[in-house]
Amino acid sequence: MSFDVFFQGFVGGEPIAGGGERMREVLAPYIVREEPEHNFALIEFGDGSADVYLDDNDMMANHIVGEMPWDLLVEGARAARWVILPIGFATCITDEAHRADLPEGLAEDVALVATGPDLLRVIRAS
Repeated sequence: MSFDVFFQGFVGGEPIAGGGERMREVLAPYIVREEPEHNFALIEFGDGSADVYLDDNDMMANHIVGEMPWDLLVEGARAARWVILPIGFATCITDEAHRADLPEGLAEDVALVATGPDLLRVIRAS
């Protein structure tokens, strides 16, 4: 899928710093190419791949091919304590506690996801 999926942490409705190192730890074994000057990495996992643009405080993923990379992205979001923001779809959280910290505008349509298939169901249902 070629739309953009953003990952960001929030506390009290405001973006927070951090999480990038934990996301990178999850993704690192699957990085097959990097362009550090652009914060870019190509990950390959199972049946597919994804382009990710990761910095210390957030991430964007796109060109997500296959189903298994979605599991890796959800696992990384959980580790980083980030919310998953697939543009044009419901805000996805991996922990119910994140719901209270979402900013207005992101808190109206929220789905709890535990796996890549959960996230794909949210996207495909919209």
